[in-house]
Amino acid sequence: MRIGIIGAGVSGMTAAWLLQHDHQVTLIDKASRLGGHAETLRVDTDRGTIHTEFGTRFFFDSAYPYFLSLLRVLGVPVRWTDAAASFTDRARKRTVVLPPRTPRHVASLIGSPRLVRHALSMRRLVEEQAAVAARRDHSVTFRRHLADGRYPPSFGKEFAYPFLAACWGAPLDDLPDFPAYSLLKGMPPGKRPGFYEIPGGMSRYIETLGSGVRRVDRHEGFRVEDARGHVRRFDRLIVATSARDASELLGDAPAVSEMRTVVGSFRHFETEIVVHGDRSLMPPDRRDWSHVNLVLDGETAWMSDWQGLAHGQPVFRTWLPKGRATPSPLYGRRSYHHLVMTPENAILQRRIASLQGSLGLWVTGMYAVDVDNHESALLSGLVPALVLAPQSQNLVRLLGEVAHDAPHRLDILPVPLSRPAAAEKSPPGPEEELAVS
Repeated sequence: MRIGIIGAGVSGMTAAWLLQHDHQVTLIDKASRLGGHAETLRVDTDRGTIHTEFGTRFFFDSAYPYFLSLLRVLGVPVRWTDAAASFTDRARKRTVVLPPRTPRHVASLIGSPRLVRHALSMRRLVEEQAAVAARRDHSVTFRRHLADGRYPPSFGKEFAYPFLAACWGAPLDDLPDFPAYSLLKGMPPGKRPGFYEIPGGMSRYIETLGSGVRRVDRHEGFRVEDARGHVRRFDRLIVATSARDASELLGDAPAVSEMRTVVGSFRHFETEIVVHGDRSLMPPDRRDWSHVNLVLDGETAWMSDWQGLAHGQPVFRTWLPKGRATPSPLYGRRSYHHLVMTPENAILQRRIASLQGSLGLWVTGMYAVDVDNHESALLSGLVPALVLAPQSQNLVRLLGEVAHDAPHRLDILPVPLSRPAAAEKSPPGPEEELAVS
């Protein structure tokens, strides 16, 4: 079949990689590069080149089994990095480092019984992560989770809400109503905080994943017109963009109105990521600088990730709060519309799953499966492949790797693996051709 994929982020590239040996695949993107939010920026310093990330960077075993399996299949190396976090409350003029690295950090922590309670409560949250993730219950908000667990009343407002809002680059007022499942699943579990990273940056994996993708320009089912007016026709179409972009692309075609309505129901917030060397966005005392630096300044919270740590260089990535001046020196900036995690998202995802393949149309992206992260984007790219090419050699390799390493994670996909995938509804004929611009 002729399959068109609009969007060359991780979900579109994954779908193309899985389908390429069984179908004629065309990958379309308005950008001049592959990868979507996975983008590495090179910053050259007098101590060498620092590979910094605009998008996803942190991944670990419990929440990213498919991604780690994909990297093994592709032969992309990873390395583990031990990490610590600092949390600075500017109004109270204090910084706590977790876990403490020095006697000074220990003293700053135990000098405040309230901070000790907050630190112990955060440790308890981390310990609950596995159980919360296993339940996959999107209906319990983080606010309710803390109340049901009888956490200290001050823990949420003074520590947990700004801590996690900064991690996600999310509005502080909205954070308490995010699902506890989504938030806790994104926290590294265990007593050894840290994460994997790819030497050379995430773009190295994107280049490896994209090196085998076949682009076939073949011109009956779907009519896709790009920004330059070029038209292509496909038997099946995968819209692998953000929910907002997917809703706009599907336009007013009556045949896909329900899918358009569903994907258009997800909420977003605008955010900006900057890569820079401005020390004012870090803890005031350099001895407190950590891999992850979380700052609460009044009603605003942000995260500055010290990407130059290994080189000892002041190169940072920051979720830049609205209204703050552009940092200097500035090496790069990107603006995103980021998904708001709500309990209703799981309901929307179930509706998407019931519509997938209808008239030969599929939608993929991190909004379509599970939680808002890189793993979810990858998982969504598997969904059309499980129906359109269930014996794909790359799909078999990937699922085999996951089954060997994390067999309990095979059931997370909305297309069951224990029975044949459901048949698609008939694709559109020439008289009901769907136009996507």
